[in-house]
Amino acid sequence: MLMNGLHIFIRPDKGSSEDNVFYTQRSHGPMYRWHYELARWHVARVNVSDWGSNELCIARWQSVPQELKARLSEHYIE
Repeated sequence: MLMNGLHIFIRPDKGSSEDNVFYTQRSHGPMYRWHYELARWHVARVNVSDWGSNELCIARWQSVPQELKARLSEHYIE
């Protein structure tokens, strides 16, 4: 299920240190960092002024783990 206006990003410059990290933003809303730890996905709001948006690249929907897709649908309630 694709959510309207949701963008999912990764930071390729971080390499394997952030293999289980994704960033999301819906429309012009806040940016969130999702990371997998202790067998579940955790989310935290991030301050985008700490780094440039050019550090991010769009993640393919197919590369997003199923468990994270479920959490995203809970987080971004339509």
